[in-house]
Amino acid sequence: MDEVTDPSLSVLAEGSFLGGLTLYILYVFYKIKDASSVKHITGEKNNTCVSFNRLAHVKDTDYTLYLKPPKLTSLRLKRTFHTKVRASNRIGPHNKDVLSVIVGSLLGDAHANARTIEGTRIAYRQSIIHTDYLFWLYEFYFQKGYCSNLKPRKYTRIVKGKEYYGYEFNTFTFRSFNWIHKLFYKKGIKYINPKLQLYLTPLALAVLIMDDGCWTGNGVRIATNCFKLDQVKLLGNMLVKLYGLNYTIQNIEGHYCIYITKDSMPKLKGLVLPYILPSMQYKLGIIK
Repeated sequence: MDEVTDPSLSVLAEGSFLGGLTLYILYVFYKIKDASSVKHITGEKNNTCVSFNRLAHVKDTDYTLYLKPPKLTSLRLKRTFHTKVRASNRIGPHNKDVLSVIVGSLLGDAHANARTIEGTRIAYRQSIIHTDYLFWLYEFYFQKGYCSNLKPRKYTRIVKGKEYYGYEFNTFTFRSFNWIHKLFYKKGIKYINPKLQLYLTPLALAVLIMDDGCWTGNGVRIATNCFKLDQVKLLGNMLVKLYGLNYTIQNIEGHYCIYITKDSMPKLKGLVLPYILPSMQYKLGIIK
């Protein structure tokens, strides 16, 4: 069976009768419908939760089972995401860096595609000039086991007789992404949910800027074009409350954008620059 393995997720076994026992363990971990059924093994539910620091995350899962008799030394149980397992059985959990990238992307141009009861996948598409950024996203997900080893596809679009080129890819479909779809979509249309404040980390903000930000004047404009005015204000107020960033709202041809002002640029750079790709630092006014 082909599989993509999270670097922190693997199965190691020692001792006899390992074939049948390993298959049993794999069956339990990849076919469970209710993740709470492994709580007695791992000590925690196998789902995404909101922790004390108000960020959805899960600890690194590295658990050891000590078997009897002593000759059957131990089993280290960790998770992998198989390419051939049903999406409804691919249930997570997801670390906060993965959730941050997803949230930043969905505030930008990415889409969460719900696929009936199977789950939800995140779809990416970027123009040819942002190839570096698109492939960074792909490598991020691939290294963590969230997409296949198939490289992003090149696409061609014709708009008003002009050809446009770029690359696109999708993550695997996860049943445990369905709550993310509900967080961002109402009747199929993106909107700003007040609960986003729980997940708007500096990494999420950096991804949003790389996705939909631009340097203009002496500040950063974020193209929140698909959101209504009251929703744009809600997102801007989150930036004020969480990070003390001052902003104004600009009306660009009937679409509303957040403009982070000059006086907040030192704060903004301190927050997001560690996550910004070198090829994207021009969006913070850094020209090399």
